[in-house]
Amino acid sequence: MKTLVKTIAIALFSVVSVATFANNEANNPTKTQNFKVGMYQTINTLRMNVLVEKVVGKKLTVTLKDAQGKVLSQEIIAKGSDSYFGKFDMSNLSDGKYTFEITDGTEKIVKQVNLETTTPAESTRTIELN
Repeated sequence: MKTLVKTIAIALFSVVSVATFANNEANNPTKTQNFKVGMYQTINTLRMNVLVEKVVGKKLTVTLKDAQGKVLSQEIIAKGSDSYFGKFDMSNLSDGKYTFEITDGTEKIVKQVNLETTTPAESTRTIELN
């Protein structure tokens, strides 16, 4: 049981890719960006932390989807707020690719996360007598 818990705790989160759409600052340098997103995994857990800094007056939506596009979680950040800190517990999710979408209706940032459970390799030692 301890091995199973350790195996799950050691599961790998890797940010596979960060995709930004045409309205982002990188593609349109004259337009100001309405929000910025940061993500990181809490060490030794299956919790993903999402941080958003945004312009006051814009409502944002943070959505977690599975590989088929099914919405697993959705949070709305109020217009009056200038920041958001969300914790997403992914320990009950099966292995696979998941997508975080953060949008204000005009701009959209998409971050993909790959959830993968690995099992430690067992080494066996044998002695042969010839």
